[in-house]
Amino acid sequence: IYAGIVKDPMLHILISISGGVGAAFGKLIVYYFGYGIRHVLPENIKKNMEVFVELFKRSTFIAVLIFAASPLPDDIVYVPLGATKYDVKKYFIALVSGKIIITGIAVYFGSAFTGLLSETAQYPEYITFPILILISLYIMYLVAKIDWVVVANEFSKKGFIGGVKYLVRTTIEYTLKLLSGIIGFFIRKIR
Repeated sequence: IYAGIVKDPMLHILISISGGVGAAFGKLIVYYFGYGIRHVLPENIKKNMEVFVELFKRSTFIAVLIFAASPLPDDIVYVPLGATKYDVKKYFIALVSGKIIITGIAVYFGSAFTGLLSETAQYPEYITFPILILISLYIMYLVAKIDWVVVANEFSKKGFIGGVKYLVRTTIEYTLKLLSGIIGFFIRKIR
């Protein structure tokens, strides 16, 4: 949201980099959680995880980058990497790169949307800023509620059109649930 108000492109870059690095440091905790649980895992599970990581050794860096740069649930990838002692330097480089990408995309779209909103509506910032906060909260709600693994499966099984249809249908479903909850909340408060 802050990036939408800032007009300097260099500040957009700094916001993207600092946001990406901060998010990557947060995900180091997930890696070290996996590293820590390694000691309590049964030997057969440890062995299976090591074989899995070894099989995909060449594409692990790319997988971390893709998961970090997308709204996919990434902890399911990071915990096993920690448990198998995947190279933390490679992990962190892929993680920072991916988080900078997704933060940069968010900064770009937030900035573009703010510019579009302020140019077309001619509203002052004290009106557009709360609107942007509400839109950001709505998008965060959708990203948290949508099962991205199912979305990825729909795209792979039914192609682009099938995946988009599923995503639109799910978005509408969760939007209606959200609106229903908000309306129900206000009705209870009025009574």
